[in-house]
Amino acid sequence: MQFGVPAFRVAWIAAIVVLFAASSPAATQRRFAAEGFEPSDAEPLPFPTDLSADELNKATPPSSPQGAQVQAPAVVQRIEFLGNRRIRSDTLKARIFSREGDTYNEETLRRDFQALWNTQFFEDVKLRVEDSPDRADAKIIIFEVKERPVIRRIRYDGIHSVSESDILDRFKERKVGLTVESSFDPTRIKKAEVVIKELLGEHGRQFAKVTPQYERIASSNAVILVFKVVEGPKVKVGRIKFTGNHAFSDRKLIRAMRHDRPYGIPLYFFNIAVLSKTYDREKLNEDLEVGIRGLYQDNGYFRVVVKDPILENVDTAGHRLGMPVPVAGHTHGKAVNITIPIEEGERYRMGTLKIVSSDPDKALSLKVEALKAIFPLKEGDILAVDKLRKALKGYTDAYGEYGFIDFTAEPDFDIDDAAKKINVTLRFDEQKQYYVRRIDFSGNTTTRDKVIRRELLIDEGQLFNKRYWDISILRLNQLNYFDKIEADKAVEIKRNSKEGTVDLNLKLREKGKQSIGLQGGVSGLAGSFVGLTYQTNNFLGLGETLTFSAQFGDLQRSFVFSFTEPYLFDRPISTGFSVFSSRYSFNQARQEALLLGQSVSINPQFVQNYNQNSTGFTVSASYPLKRFSFARLGLSYGYSRTNIQSFNSASTLLFEQVQFRSVAGPSALNGIISSTITPSISYNTIDNPVNSTRGKSYFYSLALQGGPLGGNVSTITNVFDMKYFHPINKRRNAVGNSKVVCASNPSPGTTSCICPTNESSCTVSNGIPAFSRFYMGGETDIRGFDIRSISPVSFIPVLSRQIISPSGSGSFTIPVLTYTAILPGGDFQSSGNVEYRIPIVGPVSASLFFDTGTDGILKKSGLHLDPGGFSNLTSQFPSAFNSGNGFLTSRLPIAPGTNFRIRGSAGIEFGVNLPIVQAPFRIYYAYNVHRLYEQIVARQPFIEPNEILSLCNSFGGATGGSSSCPNNPNPSSVYSLEIAPILQFLQNNPGRLNYFEPKTTLRFTVGKTF
Repeated sequence: MQFGVPAFRVAWIAAIVVLFAASSPAATQRRFAAEGFEPSDAEPLPFPTDLSADELNKATPPSSPQGAQVQAPAVVQRIEFLGNRRIRSDTLKARIFSREGDTYNEETLRRDFQALWNTQFFEDVKLRVEDSPDRADAKIIIFEVKERPVIRRIRYDGIHSVSESDILDRFKERKVGLTVESSFDPTRIKKAEVVIKELLGEHGRQFAKVTPQYERIASSNAVILVFKVVEGPKVKVGRIKFTGNHAFSDRKLIRAMRHDRPYGIPLYFFNIAVLSKTYDREKLNEDLEVGIRGLYQDNGYFRVVVKDPILENVDTAGHRLGMPVPVAGHTHGKAVNITIPIEEGERYRMGTLKIVSSDPDKALSLKVEALKAIFPLKEGDILAVDKLRKALKGYTDAYGEYGFIDFTAEPDFDIDDAAKKINVTLRFDEQKQYYVRRIDFSGNTTTRDKVIRRELLIDEGQLFNKRYWDISILRLNQLNYFDKIEADKAVEIKRNSKEGTVDLNLKLREKGKQSIGLQGGVSGLAGSFVGLTYQTNNFLGLGETLTFSAQFGDLQRSFVFSFTEPYLFDRPISTGFSVFSSRYSFNQARQEALLLGQSVSINPQFVQNYNQNSTGFTVSASYPLKRFSFARLGLSYGYSRTNIQSFNSASTLLFEQVQFRSVAGPSALNGIISSTITPSISYNTIDNPVNSTRGKSYFYSLALQGGPLGGNVSTITNVFDMKYFHPINKRRNAVGNSKVVCASNPSPGTTSCICPTNESSCTVSNGIPAFSRFYMGGETDIRGFDIRSISPVSFIPVLSRQIISPSGSGSFTIPVLTYTAILPGGDFQSSGNVEYRIPIVGPVSASLFFDTGTDGILKKSGLHLDPGGFSNLTSQFPSAFNSGNGFLTSRLPIAPGTNFRIRGSAGIEFGVNLPIVQAPFRIYYAYNVHRLYEQIVARQPFIEPNEILSLCNSFGGATGGSSSCPNNPNPSSVYSLEIAPILQFLQNNPGRLNYFEPKTTLRFTVGKTF
């Protein structure tokens, strides 16, 4: 049954119709169509039209006739929904106000209608009221709805400058709410269009056009939403000019515009522009405010005015790759020339400083004199806003140490134009002082709370100290158990202003505590190799470190098992031990072939070829100098046994004839026992042991070998290592370096040195084993040079016997003193490394580096022949020893130009720290700036004069008696014709060593230099 509408109610019903029409979907459709949204197939937009008068009449109940008897109010018997497919009726009933059994009310129905429309679920809603066929006083409410189509897919046609993931990230950031399977909402689509244009504008597409369209999917209430994009030309930053600038040159102002200055090569007086940056108006505004205005205000121009820039769009033509490359061709685009007017104003100096409380009834908690001492500007100094900004941060930190975590400082400026001074008044609002009530942790699923809590400098019940909290975060980051923790972002602070307490909830995200790595490849040190490493840096969540490593290769084999307990008996005593076994094959010829990628021909008489087998263990302990200190005292003990197996004469001479320890001869190759005790002191504030960005560390140790500790090696070892990291460029990049300093110990016969990062020691004494001397080069000190390839070159005198077979006289041998080149290693080395680290994306980073160092022998008296071997040589060649020309001495000579020869390399490195294996992989290219590239010639061989005289007399060389030999022998004798040329050849052909270090190196490795 439908109700009619009395004439006297037509007026106010018409008003309701107008109201519904103003907020109806049809009105929205018309507005959206006017804004340019068009369906791809010219279909009308799926929105409802205005309700007709008949429909409203149907939805409006009649009034009682005038004077009629008042009837009992009707009730709502049933509420029905027609046309809803995806949305359940129960869900819609929960959105309206009417309920079955309620009294029928027209005003409530109007509210129900508006509530359903506001859900944005439907493109059309109709309301119909019918009489109940069962009850005379009951009504049936019927809502006829037409659901909005569902977006099954979203396409972005014609877009190239940004990726779809970039668009989705921006949608999420701006809370657009447009996703697949969401309802077709023109308001959200329009917002998405604006966001896409804005994103393209940031990438230089200022003239981009975005047109949203849709395609209906047959036999379903769904559409495909398509954003048709015409990107247009990419807009670059063109010419930048300034007007009104006198204090600073255009070049300096352009350098202050971080976002708009061109990519170039900065020189002292000018820049060489290489590429222009993409134009973005938002970034230009930041450059105007932060860059240019900030530069002026940091230099005293407090009232500088940087006016709105004058922008000029111009067409450009340039090289496609930014530089003239013939095959690349040219490209056409657009650029924006920028003219920036500046009114510099006067330059002001610092006047008086006042520090007052913002509350006149409350005095400051800290002394004003102490607060003024923190302020960096004195009266009469140039008023630098950046220093003022740092001062305000310093005051915030100072008050934070006393629990005033909501402290704010507001500066007031009183400008004296006559004196060109600015008087500064700082108003401090201290707020409330807070104590720590509770500290909780979240995200530590494995790490136990006590492992985290023992690194915190503050405890529950104590005053909240912001500085102590920052140091606590640094200590947690040094553990490397968690992803990087930001002091301000990772903690949730709940304040109780009434009680003056805070609850701290530290949110953590654990790293993989276990790593299993399988490595393999080719390197200069290990040749071809395969390795397996298992490590857990948080064993059982107690912070303990357990490591097992095994590596097999054709040049190296090693096994290491180690364990570290950072807190022994819940005290800050770090203890640990390691057991190792290693075999190293030092084959210089093979390593040179690996380095050059081809076989090389080297005289085996002059290269080292031996195997070194070592086994041993170390135990260590360290303790902080005071509670929560970054400085620690340590003590370690190590024991090792080493055997050497020589495969050529050069290595045999190196170990048997050179007196490196008290045992000489063949027994010098076996049973080399080292017993070492090492006290140390260290200080470390580096934020992360792997990806370091800030902090410094110092390490010094003094190792004593032999003596009362036993063993047959006696040395003194001094090690000093320093690292420093500093963040730059808005803390995005970092500069790191390690430095080395050397000094002399006044103790007689001993020299100490300070050694570089990752080196074991610098040891000098009369008893240094050859394998403990220093060979530089490789990934741990100077990249670009091969492992253990940097060493002084020395010569060992050797007795050799030359066979001579003159015709008709049989054969015989004569003794010849020859010199064999060896690489004995140094007793001192020094190196330094500098890196500029640039994070690229995620775990990938790039580094520009420069490495330099030197290796040499300070104590040359420690490099001499053992007495037995030298005695045999002097008895065989008495003339060489007694001649007084130093031809044969017990001290071994060093080749000129090889002792303390400076090496240096520069290059670029790309690294990635894979989270699965927890290992830093890297590939680097190095150019060796300083290298040794020459042929080293040994001393000439020596033949005893009596041997020559005997040969001359025996083979007819004497013409007028024995005095004519060997200076004036018989020219037709056997001696002159056959023996003398052989002797001359032997004496004039000394040994030669090709010491050719590479010019460039490209290498893939696992690890870091420092």
